[in-house]
Amino acid sequence: MELDLDLITGTTVHYYVTCKREAWLYAHKIAADQEDENILMGKALAQIKEDNLLDFFGCLKIDKVTKHKGHYLIIEYKKSLKNPKGAKMQLLFYIYLLKKGLKLRSINGKVVSGKKVLYVEGSEENMQKMEKLLKQMQHFLAAPKPPKPKKIPFCKKCGYRNYCY
Repeated sequence: MELDLDLITGTTVHYYVTCKREAWLYAHKIAADQEDENILMGKALAQIKEDNLLDFFGCLKIDKVTKHKGHYLIIEYKKSLKNPKGAKMQLLFYIYLLKKGLKLRSINGKVVSGKKVLYVEGSEENMQKMEKLLKQMQHFLAAPKPPKPKKIPFCKKCGYRNYCY
């Protein structure tokens, strides 16, 4: 049985490029430690941002969209950029959905955390990269069991660490 692509969210993409086990647990609705200080901080930030989020397709919530030099620019705010690859791929997922869903030609994005800014292009090459990643994720997340735990630097602050060690 394949997992429906509609169930893959920006958070799932972020988790998948960070830790596949975390992505599997999240996608299968297994709750992280709700008392974890990072989970609590994330919830607090989400509540603050909730009033200003732009909602697309009922499932895609974006911090800000502007027009810049003839193209759309999506802005995603993060509390930290300790995982730049995860943040970039999450934003690329949003760009992918908007480009495909709204048939936009030119859309790029940036992730902002304090003074740090990461740019993400909505190029055709990046769209193909995202399609490939989504196919991998779809196959991976359909597995009946999560992969075995693998210790990585992000484990210390992960809300799912109790499921691993």
